[in-house]
Amino acid sequence: MQIQHLWIALLGLCSVSAQNFYDKNANIMELTPKNFDKVVHRTNYTTLVEFYAPWCGYCQQLKGIMQKAAKNLDGIVQVVGVNCDLAKNKQLCAQHRVEGFPTLMVFRPPKVDLKKHPEDRINLGNHASEVYKGERKLRPIVDFCISRVKNYVTRVPRLEKLATLLNDNSETRLKAVLFSKKDKISPLYKSLALDWLGAIDFHVFLNSKLKGSVSALDSLDGNFKEYLSKLQNTQADSESSLLVIFDPKSQEYYTYDSSSFDKTSVWKFLSQWAEPNEGSFTKRQEYLDDIKSGAKKPQKKKPNAPANQKQNLHDEL
Repeated sequence: MQIQHLWIALLGLCSVSAQNFYDKNANIMELTPKNFDKVVHRTNYTTLVEFYAPWCGYCQQLKGIMQKAAKNLDGIVQVVGVNCDLAKNKQLCAQHRVEGFPTLMVFRPPKVDLKKHPEDRINLGNHASEVYKGERKLRPIVDFCISRVKNYVTRVPRLEKLATLLNDNSETRLKAVLFSKKDKISPLYKSLALDWLGAIDFHVFLNSKLKGSVSALDSLDGNFKEYLSKLQNTQADSESSLLVIFDPKSQEYYTYDSSSFDKTSVWKFLSQWAEPNEGSFTKRQEYLDDIKSGAKKPQKKKPNAPANQKQNLHDEL
């Protein structure tokens, strides 16, 4: 009788030890071989993967840090977990040469050549993997992941170059220009460029560069020339950022009228002018949300504006 009770207790411990760390976590997806490729490799986003075992003491210590890191990286870098203690995941862990727990690995997507025709661009897949060997602390992990985000935002160095950019109507893509006092490109702005990759081209132009010669705008006609001439007086010395969508074909421009530069607010604005490939309320996001919630079947969602997302460290462009 005592032996029977002992076996029941051991089975209970085994059951607990096999449980996933991040089931139904709002910011971390638990993956298996069935969905690993689609989540990690079929995206332009960088992904942080934790290969772990629930019984591992170091994994248990890292759990809280991973949850905080995922919250800070939400909307910028995907964060996922793979429970290597589960039989169905063992081959996946072996495939990625996981020899100890926890193993943190960052997967980076290939660069997309937007100058090529969409049909000739590379197909997403075979993301490059890199084992994280830094400190298992919040800030180093977050900073490392952000440093691996692909950048599709270009800096426009001079007013003449901006005029040339806006005169180019050979491309059908809209052009988003962030007039900013900062030269550094924020992770949030990079993530927006990923969401609208191939639909909107993203650029940064320093406010101070607006002080260039008025003659630099001579090549522009109509609305753009008049608008930029006004910006030379109102934005050149501004301490604030200004986001403008330019449509070179129609010569129309759309100004983001808000002091809030969180991702949700900007996302709502951009979605009015072009359809995103990734991000809130796309089909891919519905798929990812179903994985996070543990739903067995896709849940239908109304295509309304995205709910507020908190960006703890990167909430400004």
